Amino acid sequence: ADSASESEDSYDDNTNAVVENKFAAYDSSSDDEEKREVRSEKVKRYDELNGSIKRMKRFMRNNDWVEVVTELKAYKKLIDKAQKLFRKQGGTPDFVVTQFAYLRKVVEDKKSKKGEAKLSKTASKSLNQLSQVVRKDCQQYRKELERLEKDGLLNFEEEQQPEEEPELDEEKDLDEDEDGEEDGEVGIEEGAGKGDFSDDWSDEEDGDEDSDSSVDIPTEGIKGITREFWVKKTTTEGEKKKRERVQRERKKEKKVVADKKSELSAEAVIKKLKDIEEKRGRRGIDKREYINELKMLRGKAKETATRLKIETLLATAYFDISLNTGKAMPMRYWKECMAILDRILDTLEKEKNIRLSEDEEIDENWEEQELDDEKKEGKDKKAPETIYIHGNMFSFVSRLSSNFSQSLHEVDEHDASYVSRLQDEVPLVGIIARCEKYYTKLGKGDLLVNIKLLHLTHVYYQYKKDQDVFSQKNSSRGYLMMPKPLFTEQKSIVYDLVMHLYHAEGARTKTIALLCHVYHNCIHNRFMEARNMLLMSHLQDVIHNADIESRILYNRTLAQLGLCAFRNGFYGASLDCLSELYLYPNRIKELLAQGVTSQRYHERNLEKEKLERMREYPYHMHMNLDMLEAVNLMSAMFAEIPNLAKHGKRKVISRSFRKQYDHHKKQAFTGPPESTRHLVMSAGDALAVGDWEKCYKYLCQLRMWSLMPHAEAVQEKLKKQIQESSLQIYLLVYGPQYCSIDVKQLMSMFGIDLKVAHKVVSRMMLRGELLGAWDQPSGCIVMHNEELTRLQHNALNFADKVS
Repeated sequence: ADSASESEDSYDDNTNAVVENKFAAYDSSSDDEEKREVRSEKVKRYDELNGSIKRMKRFMRNNDWVEVVTELKAYKKLIDKAQKLFRKQGGTPDFVVTQFAYLRKVVEDKKSKKGEAKLSKTASKSLNQLSQVVRKDCQQYRKELERLEKDGLLNFEEEQQPEEEPELDEEKDLDEDEDGEEDGEVGIEEGAGKGDFSDDWSDEEDGDEDSDSSVDIPTEGIKGITREFWVKKTTTEGEKKKRERVQRERKKEKKVVADKKSELSAEAVIKKLKDIEEKRGRRGIDKREYINELKMLRGKAKETATRLKIETLLATAYFDISLNTGKAMPMRYWKECMAILDRILDTLEKEKNIRLSEDEEIDENWEEQELDDEKKEGKDKKAPETIYIHGNMFSFVSRLSSNFSQSLHEVDEHDASYVSRLQDEVPLVGIIARCEKYYTKLGKGDLLVNIKLLHLTHVYYQYKKDQDVFSQKNSSRGYLMMPKPLFTEQKSIVYDLVMHLYHAEGARTKTIALLCHVYHNCIHNRFMEARNMLLMSHLQDVIHNADIESRILYNRTLAQLGLCAFRNGFYGASLDCLSELYLYPNRIKELLAQGVTSQRYHERNLEKEKLERMREYPYHMHMNLDMLEAVNLMSAMFAEIPNLAKHGKRKVISRSFRKQYDHHKKQAFTGPPESTRHLVMSAGDALAVGDWEKCYKYLCQLRMWSLMPHAEAVQEKLKKQIQESSLQIYLLVYGPQYCSIDVKQLMSMFGIDLKVAHKVVSRMMLRGELLGAWDQPSGCIVMHNEELTRLQHNALNFADKVS
């Protein structure tokens, strides 16, 4: 009993002592300058987020995917709580968003290594769930992740320090975090020799408590809690500099180790290259990581053949990025791919014993050459044999060209970025020209034809002022209007290309070469040459059997030929060319591959619209549809208005013009003309009464003149045609009312000279349109107004119907 009472007394004394010590820790004197730390909301939220990030990383190292999913939910709740703080700061911090990208990379690596099969059913299910959740989260922060990736901040080879994270006061804690996160096994190796636990357990303790705070949790029990436990410890400048120096030394050591490991033998390079090459096409492979591996291996390869093999694989990998996506390759990847093709051509031009297999079925032998060169290093080498590497230069260049054309569709054509993107066509054409020389040297006829055809499609529509017929100056006139053919064609790139393609095999190749040649002549105003080439080929008889791309090119060439005829003053030929296209005026965009016309009373065929948009030409190759319509209407006006004055409504030349003109005449009230169609119809009304000045005034108000090349010369030619047509219509309508007409009066009325008036009147007399004769002494036209009998009228009507 005594011993029991003594033990109870001692227990009470110890308890009282502990309580006194406990409350002594809370005792603070007013004389002490040290005060308790009060943390802001920003520091608290950042500590919570960083703690959650560390716990997730620890769970991922332990393959505890169930806990990772649970911790991710808690992490997203913390983000929701901190949204008010994030809005004040102007957006979500980078280290918060980076965690989602890190999770995505870890999950993808886990699946690509087929580690999922070793997991339990619950862990595998959690991993799949985590993959879906992280994909949605990354889509939510897509813009931020793209910005970070562009700035190069998503490189997870070395662990990134979170932004605006409070500084760690203990140098030991910082070192342990770096070692544990960067090298997952280093802590275990160091601790094994000392008999301690692994770093995973120490990380767990740090993660459960606030590892970023400046508090060291004592392990001596409750007696060890003193005032120092609650007081914030300050870090001196010397300690900060020492910590930075240690970090720099560690980075230097890692760099030296990486440089030593980077030196690989030829066998190692070949083995590594084969392993990388076998990854292509596998499901779940990160294509960008595949490209990075090839780039790293390219720097370690010693032989030229091996580097060329890696370059071909790199080019293929870049093209695979946009495969089956329906979109063009990103611009920076496209430029990198173009630089790769440039290096491939440099190698093929310098090394005569190395070449691509192209269209031949030849086994690669670059591996043997690599090993032989390493064995024979320092010894006499035999004459090198031809080294073949799988690859097709034409395939690379054609895919690069198609990606370029597709990228132009994805850029806003009215933005400056379209012009800057269009400037990339110059180096692209340069690579095509170099590839053309390479195939010429090899003697590859079929591939040479294909690459020349590709080259032609990039240059045939380009305008050169020195090749334009109208640009030739004369002392009396600013421009030379050429009614006669000009057979002295200047030598140009287009001329050299089409001359080679004309001798190639294949009807399609010759058809495209001919159409491109005619198009090139049209934009340089060589109308007679272009027209004769098209007529002598009889292409219009067989074009309906060609493929869709050839028919579209034929339509565009025909439209350009009509514009060229109008500029040269051949209005009848212009009408013949454009009337075929305007038989279906609502489908002019589809015929020229310049867009899709929406039909009001027809159901949309989405599949057909998709195909039409795939065939659409880039915006800089489009022809102005307003100009085409104006040229078609004006050319039809010069044929249809005299026809109405002569035959009335019985005979129709241009159905599209007649339909619109009849609709215009039926309107009871017509305001001042504004649109292109209204201006041409008003000009037709003035021409029908012989008022050439009013007609010319209306036509000069068309908006197309600002886009028409050589507009002044074309307007001058148009004015002469209006004067002649007005004179012809005036004589047809009012000629029977005169007994004689003074030629000088006609010259003053229509502003023409005697030569033009004599030409127009004589032509009408020969055609039987004007019943009269010339009286040379008086300079008059004597009219023979004999009234026709009823039988003669019926006979003429019958003859018109029969014809």
